Amino acid sequence: MDHVTLQSPLLGQISFKPFLPDHDSSLLHSWLTQPYAKFWGMENASIDEVKAFYSTLINSGHETAYLGYINGTAQFLIEIYDVSQHEIASHIDITAGDIGFHILLAPNTHPIRGFSHDVMQHCMQFIFDEYHATRILVEPDCHNHKVHTLNLSVGFRHLKTVRLKQKQALLGELTKTAFNHSKQYANHLNSSIQLNHSSPDATQFASHIKTTHWQKANQQLIVKMITEFSHERLITPFELSTGSYLLTNSNEQVTYHFSAKQLPLDHLMIDASSLVKTNNQGEQQALDALAFLLEFASKLGLADQQLATYLEEVSSTLSSACYKYAKRSFTASELVHQSFQTVESEMTHGHPSFIANNGRIGFDATDFHQYAPEAASPIQIIWLAGAKTHTAFNAINDINYQSLIDSQLDLSEQLFFEKRLAEKGLLLDDYYLIPVHPWQWENKLVHLYTRELANNTLVCLGAGFDKYLPQQSIRTLFNLSKPNNYYVKVALSILNMGFMRGLSAKYMAVTPAINQWVYDLVLNDTTLSSLNFVPLRELATLGFSGSHYEDCQLGDTPYKKMIAALWRDNPTNLIDNSEQLATMASLLHQDNNGNSYIVAKINASKRSPEAWLKAYLKAYLIPLLHCFYKYKLVFMPHGENLILRFKDHVPVGVFMKDIGEEVCVLNSQDELPEEIARITITMPKELELLSIFTDVFDCIFRYMVPLLAQENCLTPKQFWQLVATEIKQYQAAHPELSERFAQYDIFCDEFELSCLNRLQLKNNKQMVDLTDPANSLQFAGKLANPIALFKD
Repeated sequence: MDHVTLQSPLLGQISFKPFLPDHDSSLLHSWLTQPYAKFWGMENASIDEVKAFYSTLINSGHETAYLGYINGTAQFLIEIYDVSQHEIASHIDITAGDIGFHILLAPNTHPIRGFSHDVMQHCMQFIFDEYHATRILVEPDCHNHKVHTLNLSVGFRHLKTVRLKQKQALLGELTKTAFNHSKQYANHLNSSIQLNHSSPDATQFASHIKTTHWQKANQQLIVKMITEFSHERLITPFELSTGSYLLTNSNEQVTYHFSAKQLPLDHLMIDASSLVKTNNQGEQQALDALAFLLEFASKLGLADQQLATYLEEVSSTLSSACYKYAKRSFTASELVHQSFQTVESEMTHGHPSFIANNGRIGFDATDFHQYAPEAASPIQIIWLAGAKTHTAFNAINDINYQSLIDSQLDLSEQLFFEKRLAEKGLLLDDYYLIPVHPWQWENKLVHLYTRELANNTLVCLGAGFDKYLPQQSIRTLFNLSKPNNYYVKVALSILNMGFMRGLSAKYMAVTPAINQWVYDLVLNDTTLSSLNFVPLRELATLGFSGSHYEDCQLGDTPYKKMIAALWRDNPTNLIDNSEQLATMASLLHQDNNGNSYIVAKINASKRSPEAWLKAYLKAYLIPLLHCFYKYKLVFMPHGENLILRFKDHVPVGVFMKDIGEEVCVLNSQDELPEEIARITITMPKELELLSIFTDVFDCIFRYMVPLLAQENCLTPKQFWQLVATEIKQYQAAHPELSERFAQYDIFCDEFELSCLNRLQLKNNKQMVDLTDPANSLQFAGKLANPIALFKD
């Protein structure tokens, strides 16, 4: 074969030329005799011996070699061989199209970031294209960790250790599918505002804070504050005339004028462009969300440190909004055609109810760019070894610890971690491998667990290879390198939206059992199965405990929630090729032009709005109703906690997340298994149906209605009539539950207004006691039930 040239955006021209022993052996000899090339076993060979070796190799008829040139300079050597003629043939089933491969890089005299990976990637492309390979096999020495990592970077997986004549080797394979995925997994992520780590500049941390972005962020957040605080009856705008409102603070120093429509559930649909602020002299003032909080602090019950902390959280939320406006983003009509994880990373609004929904107290500027979901920056997990005497592993019945770790870590990584422990005189069998967030390791664990690190109860093993994408919840991570692998959820001790985002080792102990109980209940219910309602099980957990922070004198503290992890089902494995996935939060998403994802999705489906919404209600609302009425089983069904499955852009089912921490059985008369008894919650009967009224009607549908109305897709009355019709049809189909329907009348005239922002304003560090959520609730009167009109 004559030489082949490929073009690299990073390196330029990469050429593959047949190795000529008489011409090239002297150069190759200078590489092979370097210390880094010791695994080739020719460090003491002469030039003549190198020439003889490669003459024999090339003349064998089943092996060949190429010298690789970059822009005309020799930079690497590759060997390609027929695996059926190689000793590895006795260790693996050989199929047509299998090609063996070795690589040696020239001495690194002028380092270029990404050089090795780029060369390796083009070598794989060369073999797949020119040799029509279906699979490439490698057998590096077990101790050659640099090559193992290089292999992983292009999609190889190492299958097992094998004993060859001259080495103990790791046998690895690369399929074309895996190779293509390794090139493309991050292609569609809008990670456009990345830090330049090679030449850090303090100004880049604020590059997204532009005047236009700041003005828009403040305008949008003040609109949201007026909407939500008036909804929760903390402030009361005055209607001057139909659709024209003003809001004045208590000392009448400032007034806000705006136009709005009053929608069901006491929701003001405010025209953001109409919002004007004036002082008591009638002079127009700049819109400033932080100033708004100070102006209405007494109404909000904020003062002193609580006010200062809330201002910090809101300021961070504004900065996050500016970042999102600065990103290159998809329009709504473009986004409906994007991949599952692209949609996930494009969510810009956070929780629809909470004002301070991106506080993230604990993150610095670098952390934001690295770990915030909207940054869409892939991260690598840090792995710790936790002594089995202090670490608990729990899983559903068909998962064991080793099978879990095999799915998470390549064999080469496991061997490398085992070597690191051995260097300390420790045995891998005495430890569990625990994934932790890199921020958690650097900012918390390395400081707070010095005793455990000193006595080797905990050992840091380093970063794993796989790249993960933070989901909207920040501490839940999706494996981009292996997109069919489990989600991983880890502790992240930052303060965000009313909670320190840790994970309790104690809670983790029974999480798999809770998940399996819920999963079995749902799976065996014919109604839920027919609606494609599927809980995403949290299959396995690890929790480290036994430190001084576990002492009972500390009480219930975030320090007890520092080191734990869980693994969750991946919905990509549970759908067929004709279906697509998207977070349900997308249905409340608007692009930078104000166009909504939900209307774009309806348009893409070619269905009428009524038909599309009927399908959505069957997929989302009806399963929640059925779980409540039949089992008194309730979830936390906000947008981020559900993943919608679509077929031709029409909803055909949902996946429910966060089972272990947030599922409850209300006032159960049935005796649950002792290990999962914590999910039984005692609650006043009149509040039980708030699991639908508050969590669905008020926290999802209230925001969906104005999106549909403003694009003339559906009127509020039409929407709520559709909801009522679907509920009636469900009730008619289940006469066996008629007593429950009467006992818990979903068509009642009104229900308690449960206020989320009041919770956060009262206690921003832990707004709900998870052991007694009913007593944490904050109420402010009642709301008229929007479906009561359609009862008969």
